[in-house]
Amino acid sequence: MGDYFSSKLETLPHVKEVRHQGLLVGVEFDDTISGVDVKHKCLEKHLLITAIGAHTIRMIPPFIITEEDCDKAFEIIKSVVA
Repeated sequence: MGDYFSSKLETLPHVKEVRHQGLLVGVEFDDTISGVDVKHKCLEKHLLITAIGAHTIRMIPPFIITEEDCDKAFEIIKSVVA
């Protein structure tokens, strides 16, 4: 699931790099996107993520996550970044 989720996140606009080890996933954006702003806007849409650094977000989903859950999270993050 980590590979599936990471490959979807790599298609987001403004992404510099996606790093993951299993389901521990970090997304680094270019200088135009604030990780803290993404965090707060995702929280408003009921997606809990954390910001680490100025332009990086981190997600640690549960091991029982499904492709459908990854797709929902991806769509929320995509709407926030766009």
